[in-house]
Amino acid sequence: MSEQKPSLESWDGLLTNFLKADCFETQEEIFAVVDAKLITRDNGANNISLSVTKREGTEKYIFDLNVTNQVFLKSNGIAAPKDIVGKKITVKKVLVTNPQTKKEVEGLRICKIE
Repeated sequence: MSEQKPSLESWDGLLTNFLKADCFETQEEIFAVVDAKLITRDNGANNISLSVTKREGTEKYIFDLNVTNQVFLKSNGIAAPKDIVGKKITVKKVLVTNPQTKKEVEGLRICKIE
């Protein structure tokens, strides 16, 4: 099955589901990593973005990795970002402090790699 390239003929490929705490039915969920991309932000910062699926691949999400999650992957044997593709990750909901508002918000943290 091939994915359609984004075009002006359809919304397919243009709308993205970002993985966030609201997507979770339980405190922890397992996702299969199907792709990894290097994203360069407007401010010039580089970030890793993973395409992940759950429930036999029927729901696809984009999971932008923060520094904490990138360090977890590196310190747990993932030598390069491309090496996470094909693995399963367990992600849990956690409370984190938003640096701008200084308020606690729900965040996502990788806690296991298979």
